[in-house]
Amino acid sequence: MKYFFTLCFLLSTLCLTGCSTEYNLATKQEETLIYGTDKEVSIGEAVAAKMEEQYETVTDVDLNERAQKILERIVAVCDRKDIVYFIKVIDKDLMNAVSLPGGYVYVFKGVLDKAENDDELAGVIAHEVAHINARHAVKRIQNAYGALILQGLATQSNARVAQGVNFALLSLFSAYSQQDEFEADRLGVKYMKLAGYNPDAMVTFLEKLRKEEEKQPGREYSYWRTHPFLPQRISAVNQAITGKLDFKDYLNLMGN
Repeated sequence: MKYFFTLCFLLSTLCLTGCSTEYNLATKQEETLIYGTDKEVSIGEAVAAKMEEQYETVTDVDLNERAQKILERIVAVCDRKDIVYFIKVIDKDLMNAVSLPGGYVYVFKGVLDKAENDDELAGVIAHEVAHINARHAVKRIQNAYGALILQGLATQSNARVAQGVNFALLSLFSAYSQQDEFEADRLGVKYMKLAGYNPDAMVTFLEKLRKEEEKQPGREYSYWRTHPFLPQRISAVNQAITGKLDFKDYLNLMGN
């Protein structure tokens, strides 16, 4: 505990001396960041390695090529071009996807199995790319436990790095804020349109997730646990696509 508070003090000092402010093209806001792009990529690499220790990835060439081609189309039109993007398929029958800081996207095989077409899969991938563009994950990590990770990566102490990486991975499997989810969906719709995908497919896939949630609400690491508020998200996506809000969607959004 004493060590934790010492690191928190270090973080507050770094915020005063080492933070930088830059304009985020995705969020259209000036943002103060503790981690620059290089540090963000280092964190993403460390967490990706931990991720692949825990989950086996799919080796099927066709599945990986399908995901890769969609990612490339989304990345070509996204707001952030200062990083290299990677995508891998996790060999687990779960309706889930997760993005890591620095450009890493993981889609569970259950998503590919349930997606009826590339447009639906593109909706999931665009949503995760949007999280990376808005830097939602790295902001959450730096806010929740940034000092420990920063200290660990700076000193290259194996124990500290491992502790920080474990926490980062765990935090990425907890719920994003509702604001982050709506923002990622809005940006995802934008990227789908620009990439030539049908944004309505994001709604149809969210509807599938909602039906699956009703059948199996407690399943481990399910999409609705890491990406909550499905009825509200569906309504917000409809609004992002059409620019209008019908009465049913209004009721869903007001019901938060």
